[in-house]
Amino acid sequence: MKHHQLLAFVAVADHGSMHAAARALHLTQPAVTKALRDLESELGTALLVRQSRGVTLNAEGVLLLARARVVVRELQRAKEDLNLVKGGRGGHLFIGVTPLAGLTIMPRAFALFRQAWPEVTLDFIEYTSDQLYENLRNGQLDFAVGAATGPQVDTPILWEDLLSLPTSLSVRRDSPLAHCRSLAELVQAEWIHTDMSGRFPQFLAELFSRQGLPCPHRITRCTSQALFHSLAMQNDVVFFWSLLAIGMPEVRQRFIALPLCTDLPRLSMGLLVPEDSLLTRAGSYFVRCIREVAREEWAALD
Repeated sequence: MKHHQLLAFVAVADHGSMHAAARALHLTQPAVTKALRDLESELGTALLVRQSRGVTLNAEGVLLLARARVVVRELQRAKEDLNLVKGGRGGHLFIGVTPLAGLTIMPRAFALFRQAWPEVTLDFIEYTSDQLYENLRNGQLDFAVGAATGPQVDTPILWEDLLSLPTSLSVRRDSPLAHCRSLAELVQAEWIHTDMSGRFPQFLAELFSRQGLPCPHRITRCTSQALFHSLAMQNDVVFFWSLLAIGMPEVRQRFIALPLCTDLPRLSMGLLVPEDSLLTRAGSYFVRCIREVAREEWAALD
């Protein structure tokens, strides 16, 4: 398998057609078609299902894609590091974040990084914690910073604790719910969350059952952060957030943490890196910036 063949294969998988892949790679369509046919011939199996409106991967193609992504990205990292030896300062980093990481650690880490690496192209991509793991495994991301209730086990992803954050149930400051002091007062409230895994309703059910209460039945999932913020601003809703986020100046003017005598799980903010990945020098420097900011945040929490 040759690099240009894998590059073409990944591009076709991402764009869904030979024509779109050729355009993305700045190649001719016949060149991409030949690379794919040569790859299939070398492997002795078809990888694509060719249709009138494009192509899709068959089972063999899906199996190859995850490894092909890793190979293509590792070779790109090698090229970027070699360019640094020759005096270059460019490169490209793909960094995954969860919303809380974007509110806390990442803005300051970005500012520190930009002072030293102004020419590196950065892609910040927001995912749920489960999606972070998946996209790190398949090579889509160089590393990630995310908040979760803890690291996943039995995965080839290294988790490094950055912060352990206390959490709260929160509402809009001028909401009638801001006067609630017990879970019993929130059974009939509207709850909103961004969790795509389906675990949040179970979390609520367990939280309320510990006090002998029925689970709230009005639970709204909203995976759009912009809409989530608007719903929280304009409606009497309850949501689960970290106290660090609630304490940020631009947030605490609008929202308040409810003073409930209820034990809530802490959120772990972690750095996630594939265990077999070699970061570029630019990537390693960004990770240093993240750790520095996290240490300062942790000291402030203490």
